Amino acid sequence: MAGKNTGSWAKIYAIMNNKGGPGKTSTATNLAVTLARSGNKVLLVDSDQQANSTEVLANGKKYYSMFGPTICDLYNNPRTDIRDVIVPAVAGEAPIPNLDLIPSDPTFEKIIEQTLTRSHREKIMARHLEKVRSEYGYIIFDCAPGLNIATGNAIYIADHVLVPVDGGSFSLSGLEIMLDYMDEISETDYSRFSVFRNNFNGANKKINAVIEKALTEHPRIAPRLLETKIRTDQAIVQSQVACVPLFYFQKSALSLNDYSKLARELEALTEQEVV
Repeated sequence: MAGKNTGSWAKIYAIMNNKGGPGKTSTATNLAVTLARSGNKVLLVDSDQQANSTEVLANGKKYYSMFGPTICDLYNNPRTDIRDVIVPAVAGEAPIPNLDLIPSDPTFEKIIEQTLTRSHREKIMARHLEKVRSEYGYIIFDCAPGLNIATGNAIYIADHVLVPVDGGSFSLSGLEIMLDYMDEISETDYSRFSVFRNNFNGANKKINAVIEKALTEHPRIAPRLLETKIRTDQAIVQSQVACVPLFYFQKSALSLNDYSKLARELEALTEQEVV
């Protein structure tokens, strides 16, 4: 596992794919726990109106606005103090050491729509996070499927975008659309991204061959295809249903080794990038 991030400025990773189902939430929550367990102070920002990361890290409280402030308040009111929105992440009732959460709520979808007419709307989260970025080693965004204002905010501030691709939801045209959106937000040919195989089943040789061919022959994706593959593991699905991160659900799960490898590879890659 990569060593503790001792820098004074958090690295920001955004987990996104404009299609639903490739494993954004499982990646975001389990990567966050992996980094936190290595002694890094981590903040996970649930930027998805489905609030799946909130369910996993807030003991099933999907409708979190019933319990306290959420990311909705940060988008709705520029004067909201981000420290009032950050809560300790939990596994069941027990706090997860070194891991905090900005919860989401299903009402976030309406809030996003209301920001469409605001100026500098792609900078909303950047401005809020400026106040706490020096307090964390890593900040991880779990982004919604689709390319909305919240996803644009994550792209704008992210040091690196991580794109999970699985066998069922893969679409090269979908990735093309996402790359175009990254270019639009950054006003350049966006290059700080990686693609990796998620929910990988080595037995599906024909499907794997088709996906690998499409990824390795794409001129922008091929140089940014990670070696790490997160294997198919029913424990991952079961842990999400139980609303508990994988490590706290089944410490013997083999896929935990994959998340550790992903963290190491991502750390090595971002060390080389000019931020």
